[in-house]
Amino acid sequence: MLTSAHNLNSTRLIWLVRRLSRMYWQEVPFRAHSVLRGLAQGRGLFTAKRVPPRATDARYGRAWLAAPEAAQKQAAVLEEAERLLAGDFAVFGQAVAFVDGVPDWNRDPVTRQPIPMTFGLFIDFRHVGEGIDIKHLWELNRHVWWVTLAQAWALTKDSRYLQRIERLLDSWLQSCPYALGPNWTSPVEHGIRLINWSLVWHLIGAEQSPIFQGQRGQQLLARWEACIYQHMRFASDNYSYYSSADNHLIGEAAGVYVAAQTWDLWPEGRKLCVRAKELLESETLKQFAADGVNLEQALCYHKFTLQFLLASALAGQVNGQTFSPAYWQRIEAAIVFLAAVTDVGGNTPGYGDTDDGEVWSLGAGEAFNTYHAMVALGGLLFERGDLIAKSGQLGDSGDMELPWLSQHRGLSRSNAAPGELPTFFETGGYALLGHDLHSASEFRVLFDCGPLGYNRISGHGHADVLSLQLAKAGEALLVDAGTYCYNAAPELRHFFRGTAAHNTVAIDGQDQSIYGASFLWLRDIATTIEHRDVGQVTSVMHAHHDGYLRLKDPVRHHRRVTVGEGDWLEVEDWLECKQSHEVSVYWHAAAGTRLLPDGDGAWALLAKRHRLSITVSGAPCVTSIVEGQDLPPQGWVSTAFYSKTAAPVLVLKAQLNPGEVVRTRIELSDIPKA
Repeated sequence: MLTSAHNLNSTRLIWLVRRLSRMYWQEVPFRAHSVLRGLAQGRGLFTAKRVPPRATDARYGRAWLAAPEAAQKQAAVLEEAERLLAGDFAVFGQAVAFVDGVPDWNRDPVTRQPIPMTFGLFIDFRHVGEGIDIKHLWELNRHVWWVTLAQAWALTKDSRYLQRIERLLDSWLQSCPYALGPNWTSPVEHGIRLINWSLVWHLIGAEQSPIFQGQRGQQLLARWEACIYQHMRFASDNYSYYSSADNHLIGEAAGVYVAAQTWDLWPEGRKLCVRAKELLESETLKQFAADGVNLEQALCYHKFTLQFLLASALAGQVNGQTFSPAYWQRIEAAIVFLAAVTDVGGNTPGYGDTDDGEVWSLGAGEAFNTYHAMVALGGLLFERGDLIAKSGQLGDSGDMELPWLSQHRGLSRSNAAPGELPTFFETGGYALLGHDLHSASEFRVLFDCGPLGYNRISGHGHADVLSLQLAKAGEALLVDAGTYCYNAAPELRHFFRGTAAHNTVAIDGQDQSIYGASFLWLRDIATTIEHRDVGQVTSVMHAHHDGYLRLKDPVRHHRRVTVGEGDWLEVEDWLECKQSHEVSVYWHAAAGTRLLPDGDGAWALLAKRHRLSITVSGAPCVTSIVEGQDLPPQGWVSTAFYSKTAAPVLVLKAQLNPGEVVRTRIELSDIPKA
């Protein structure tokens, strides 16, 4: 036990030193002030324990969603609500234990270990205990799933749903008192909870809800409103500034803003609302490029952050609070990017961290897809022909969610026509190559030609610069390996974030950047696009990056990608340096495929509907197939958080001289139907 505690303390110290090395100089006094404030609050000073008097003109805001008049397409919501009533609920595939209809809000669902109910800001949620990833507990406490019960009540007026919400709310307020325990450690979780509480509030009838009638109901309402104020204060007291200012800061501000629009009850709340809106306006323009790409370089967090922005915009709009045209432009561009990178089969590329987390959702069931619903919502909000056309390819997710948000139709209008989705996102660093994009026969290559991540620490970025993903007719063939986990398995966390888990080149066995910790890279990477030519028959892109300039013999990795009309591509890799270096070129295949030798220097990748012929030429290479290897990890694909599947990866190893080329040619053909 002593050794374990010593190792944990050593890990914390190493992390702290590395984290300090990536802070801005202005951040150090801010962090010191935050520590002092936390110490004071831990002793009961400067807290929000006492709720201030209401404003003389206190009011409840207008609802930013409404139950559809017809319950069509809502069967999945009602089915999910029934499962929740029965205690059938899981987080990342892990069943959550319910007792008398409620879970233990402060116990890790996986290990069943309780988290101490100490002052929340003093809990090191990165190192809670061996085998514990607090994300499981946080996901349970975001209360996204409460919205499903509230939707079921709004659709049916069946009292069982409302009674369960009442029990859950009462239990949570009792079990999670202000500032104590694991649910008072991370302010972005408060932002998410406030947004879902706003949705539940409106769906159950706001202050007129039956659960707030009578003395007991009024007491529950008063307790909830006090906790809402404390959430607003906790989020705003602990805004994630400086090098932590990523999706967390937007999420914290969004929660405060949505809460202020929903419960406009306190003078201080109005001041917090003004600051939250300022942050949303400024951070949106910082964190989303004008071409729509979220600069954290993780598509899951692109979607996640966009959910915060949409909740804020929609809640403000119905209450007469408009955001700037620039804010709306970023939302529109971000949705257009989502539509562009989603293939004809509805698959989204899994670059960067992908953890399956949601801010809010109005759909349910395995068929529901938030990415698809977001594209449909973009078509509704901006009346863009290209988004409406793309949404039509993507199934019923939009039909499930849009009826709840139909009051927001046509807030902005675009003249974009079907088929005009962009293919090059220069600032964000992604290019789509191929032909017949967004058609049934599309040949699609996504080329990552951007930075490592955002804001010095690149917390959700992967070392995947110049990597490729390939799909044909909606079938993923060459893929990003995924994410798998955050805190519970450090070696696997490093592997899935590292260069060897992506379709790019590792030099001298090292990652493109220096790995600092689970959410920390210690060196930025800059990518330069040397040439881009999109022709009628072939498209060519040439780019290089500086991630390996840190080596004793500095190296620039160059990659030229040529995509042909006849479903083929050629990838040329070479080094700009002075000495020879060991290189490893990785080609990760999708789970469920087979990778087999196919003659001298050739390999065949067999999927369900397509066959890739892979040939290697140029510099001499030693080639091998790795699949499901544990030590060191290799040959795994994670398509869902805390889930991994063995999948083949073709590894090419060479001792490469300056300017010497490794050439990989990939030709695709259909597999005849049996």
